[in-house]
Amino acid sequence: MSDLPGVDQDDSDDDEGDDLELRFLAGFLRPYFKPYRSLGLGLAVVLVLETGFNCGFPLATRYLIDEGLLRRDYRVLTTTLSFLAVAAVAVALLGLVCDYLAARISSRIVGDIRQGLFGYLQSLPFSYYPRTPSGAILSRFSGDLVGLEGVLVSLIPWLVLPLLEVIYATVLMFWFSPWLGLLGLLVFPLTLWGPRLFAARALALGYEKRCREADLLNVVQENVGAQAVVKAFGLERHARDRMARCGTQWSGLAFRFNFYSSLVERSASTGGYLLHLLIFGVGSYWVFVGRLSLGTFVAFEGMFLSMSEALSYVTQFVPTLAQAAGSARHIDEIFAEQPDLVDPIDAAIAPRFSREIVFESVGFAYPGGPFRLENFSVRIPQGRHVALVGASGSGKSTILSLLLRFHDPTAGTIRIDGRDLRTVTRSSLRAQVGIVLQDSILFHTSILENIRLGDPTASLSQVESAARAAEIHDFVLSLPSGYETLVGERGSQLSGGQRQRIAIARALVRDPAILILDEATNALDYATEASLLATLRTVTQGRTVIQVTHRLASVIDADQIVMLDHGNVVDEGIHQNMVERGGLYADLLRQSGEKAPRTDSLERTL
Repeated sequence: MSDLPGVDQDDSDDDEGDDLELRFLAGFLRPYFKPYRSLGLGLAVVLVLETGFNCGFPLATRYLIDEGLLRRDYRVLTTTLSFLAVAAVAVALLGLVCDYLAARISSRIVGDIRQGLFGYLQSLPFSYYPRTPSGAILSRFSGDLVGLEGVLVSLIPWLVLPLLEVIYATVLMFWFSPWLGLLGLLVFPLTLWGPRLFAARALALGYEKRCREADLLNVVQENVGAQAVVKAFGLERHARDRMARCGTQWSGLAFRFNFYSSLVERSASTGGYLLHLLIFGVGSYWVFVGRLSLGTFVAFEGMFLSMSEALSYVTQFVPTLAQAAGSARHIDEIFAEQPDLVDPIDAAIAPRFSREIVFESVGFAYPGGPFRLENFSVRIPQGRHVALVGASGSGKSTILSLLLRFHDPTAGTIRIDGRDLRTVTRSSLRAQVGIVLQDSILFHTSILENIRLGDPTASLSQVESAARAAEIHDFVLSLPSGYETLVGERGSQLSGGQRQRIAIARALVRDPAILILDEATNALDYATEASLLATLRTVTQGRTVIQVTHRLASVIDADQIVMLDHGNVVDEGIHQNMVERGGLYADLLRQSGEKAPRTDSLERTL
């Protein structure tokens, strides 16, 4: 993939891309560090002390050799060894404190990012989810957050502590021998220049690798969720081929990322090794001619090796930073999405619906797109059953989205009890609405909790009352675990009719002023639909019901039927009158193969 950003550019572009990516990572993490500044300050103090004790070992080594071993001074030997023993214990204890604080801070930061990301997903508009593969969303939690956690856990031992050791070691090397210290400074360009050549490429490839991992996860998730289709159509080979294509793309990126990462590490160690050989030769010669003491040379060697190793840690950590930067940018793509509609500062709490809902010349279009709804006007008095019918794409679901304020109208106004919906809070509006969808989503928890999702404060007796109204209570009691029975993923342990009845109970438990039925029976067979319609006719008495459907036999008892076509109202009235007028409603009824049944005959059927 030659068009990857930063992969085939010149060195100056690579350096700039490298810096930008690392700055982006630092900027992304900075707000999450702020709440833990006190812990961070304590960690900094511990790190300084730990590094100081570590750097005390070369000083003690020089003193031990020059004043103890060469002069055969037993007192110096015992004193120095005692100091080293105390320092070793201190370093171990400080290391434990450091590890504890680092683990605490990193776990909290990752938890905050995870919670913030999940919370932000709740604020995104409904339109975000149909256009975004679920695997792409899940990869942020399963892959990208794990990558960030890895870099945060490794940040202290692989970056912060080594950088402190470099500072300490540089000062001590100049104190031991200024000329050797100047020679030792060559380790910086030799160790850092090589990795800088390849770091930007590793950063760019790390981001692309994360994107391909999201594609892989999406392929797996779709395949697992569609096994019935895969097996029914014999698509096993097609599924394997699709996975192989995505896997090949990922493998190519993974190979290049790992190769560039290894170049980052190897280029640093090679330069450091050559410089160490030079310093060892010069230092040995100076000891031989008496310009440098043996103890000073050994201590200098120790500090130089410590600094080289620390720099090596830093450069080897660059690939990890590269992956983390890619993960952070991948996560930030979600934060860059525009959130859902925001309530005005002066938005009021909507009082309980009591009079009427009025659509006044309402129009809606997505930005840059055609109108999905045009000049839609209808009045829905409290307690009426209004059915919105029409072919797919006629605007029925758009009306529900506007009523629930998933979107605001592009033109016109929607009023509830005389108040513009845009002037009330979305939460207070939606709290008055119960909704039953065609594909009722049940969560992998108990029947009790699934019904209680309609009102988390509902008591067991209220849940049972809603279940009785939905005619599912007796079935639930027949189960070994009753209301504590787990329904399986998306309610897989239940039949379609049972899932819909639980969904009805979930809608009823919140005692909604407005009940929305969005194709609530369309996925069911006729017998199950007839049974559910009878239940719905009972539970909707006295409530305002807005029903969306294309199965016209289910709406013949509606108080008002609104016929939509391409976003426009083409007919309106009650069933019998609309059939007699012979318009589009009667045409659709005839095309669907349904006769125009009378209300009483349907009731006998149900």
